[in-house]
Amino acid sequence: MCASAVKYDWLAPLMLARADEARQPAYGGRGEVPVERRYRERGLGFAFLAGWAAEARELAPLLGFPAAPTGR
Repeated sequence: MCASAVKYDWLAPLMLARADEARQPAYGGRGEVPVERRYRERGLGFAFLAGWAAEARELAPLLGFPAAPTGR
């Protein structure tokens, strides 16, 4: 889970900075994709990883790890 989430630590700000660019390159830089598709699919990926993070926070104390701060 951590390895997957680390990727998005730098990717999310980069995506937001480039959201208004006319050219949206496809994964790997070959071709282009419609902006709506790109951000819808990436958003689903972010939501999936956020679910993993929530699950990890819930399971950590049960596995003997200190409870993670919730940011609230």
